[in-house]
Amino acid sequence: MCAQRKIVFALTAVFLLVLLGIVLGLIQQGQYDYAKNIGVKIVLWIIYTFIDVKKGINLNIYIRASVMTVIFSDSFFGLYFDLYTTSSIFDKIQHIVGSYAFSLFAYSVMIRLTRPAIGPGFTFILVLALGLGIGALYEVGEFIGDYITKPRVPSQPSLLDTNLDLIADIIGSLLAAIQATIILVGNIKK
Repeated sequence: MCAQRKIVFALTAVFLLVLLGIVLGLIQQGQYDYAKNIGVKIVLWIIYTFIDVKKGINLNIYIRASVMTVIFSDSFFGLYFDLYTTSSIFDKIQHIVGSYAFSLFAYSVMIRLTRPAIGPGFTFILVLALGLGIGALYEVGEFIGDYITKPRVPSQPSLLDTNLDLIADIIGSLLAAIQATIILVGNIKK
């Protein structure tokens, strides 16, 4: 096993153990819905890791760590410390950083699996579209979650919140598109 693979497995193990610790803390607080939310993230990350190993995706450690940081921030600060309900800005920052990380993640996985020859202009549009699409799907997921579970504090308290989240998604996606176009495409061509 190469050194990078060992780093990836160690990073993943620590990440999953930390998330499991947050789940246990939320259960002690009686926040079962939040604990389930993180449980789903754990399962999805395990599935992704399995696919990564099986398909040989070998995602860049920076991008992997960025996504893990976003998930950790959402779980620990947003859910465990309840910053989504007590902070007016945390959700917007999380959307910017989340859109950035998940745009790069989706782009990188897609490029690694399909290996297309695309230029910088198309890369920019693709990363931007992926980020905006992921952000829009996340907002729809929040709406469906609120509609079905009717939580004490809804994920989408108003149309203003949804619109600000989408604007934050645009900012994060633009940053990811710029980085992918300048750095990632530049490194591939070298």
